[in-house]
Amino acid sequence: MVSISAESLLTFSYLMLIIYTVTEWKSVEIFTTVLRMVARTSSRVFVGLPLCRNEDWLTVAMNFTGDIIITINKLASIPKLIRPFYAWMFNSTKLISSHRKMAQILLGPIIQRRFEEERLAEENGTIYRKPDDMLQWLTERVQPRHKNIEDLSELQLLSNLASINATSLSFINALYDLAVHQECVQPIREEIEAVISENNGMIDRAALRKMRKTDSFFKESARGQLNIRKYITTFSLKSSS
Repeated sequence: MVSISAESLLTFSYLMLIIYTVTEWKSVEIFTTVLRMVARTSSRVFVGLPLCRNEDWLTVAMNFTGDIIITINKLASIPKLIRPFYAWMFNSTKLISSHRKMAQILLGPIIQRRFEEERLAEENGTIYRKPDDMLQWLTERVQPRHKNIEDLSELQLLSNLASINATSLSFINALYDLAVHQECVQPIREEIEAVISENNGMIDRAALRKMRKTDSFFKESARGQLNIRKYITTFSLKSSS
């Protein structure tokens, strides 16, 4: 399994070097900062190294969902009969199309190389060492007609749509709730430090299961958060039609 905790720490350390360049308090655009952390960490699972640290890929991963939501909201206010004409006239899906093209450019060589390595392994009677990421998982499970750069790139973008912004919003809401309920900060911090210390400094599933106070706080914070599932469902229906 890929080292997600290590990637999270590397991402956080990198962003802190950028943010804390002075000794005084500094304003931080929290959504962009958290979104970048989540995008890079999630991409480690989705596409693996080195693409998860590629700036162009991170830009696509972060902006695709936002542009989808903006486009859906924009088209929702237009009568259904003239939506196709409006979309064509004002090219409202231009940004989305550009993200698709960039995803194909970035993922194309990786997907093609994996196809070639698997083919050579079969020809030589050797074992193909499969990469441990979602791209490989999707490649193995889609129907043969979808095993191409265009469809696999689209699936990766939809994976971002379903995870990065939702995770970022949950984390940001939890931070805001902590700011309001500061009496919870110390107990949560002590629990996290104790669990990580007992687990030899590592954060894994076993460690996370022991963080009961932290888990409880995040669950409570999740109440009433923005539900983006309707956007995902709407976009998926539009894409399949």
